[in-house]
Amino acid sequence: MAPGIPMKIYLIASLFVASLTVPCWAKQPGCNGPEFQTFRTDFETAANANDKTRIVKLIAFPVEYWSAEGKHDVQSGPVKNEAEFLQRYDTLFTPAMRKHLHTAKLLSLPGDLCALTWHDTNSEFTFEFRYTPEGGFRAIGYEVGAY
Repeated sequence: MAPGIPMKIYLIASLFVASLTVPCWAKQPGCNGPEFQTFRTDFETAANANDKTRIVKLIAFPVEYWSAEGKHDVQSGPVKNEAEFLQRYDTLFTPAMRKHLHTAKLLSLPGDLCALTWHDTNSEFTFEFRYTPEGGFRAIGYEVGAY
């Protein structure tokens, strides 16, 4: 303890500093927890209603990769912001994607990621999600690959 500082003030200051570090120790909500279940319900409800405005609020922009199919050719690339997503909405968030969300299999991935995935013919389709303390769970990408 520093000389001249009363013990009571020193203890209060120590507790304050310790309380600032506690959030670092808190475990993030998991894919099987109620936080993700609530998010998934919200995401599926917005998708089923084709609520573009709500869907973009459930995505973390900028998105590094989002697969889109055009003329039987899948291309994957970034989406900078909500405006770009809404402009390309019909190719980025298709009826086929919305159709499979309810039955998609939930996976926990390395790096605290959650995924909803399904297979159709010879392809695998995957939405990936990440939790952030500021916004909760958000979609961070959508991939289509060979199965």
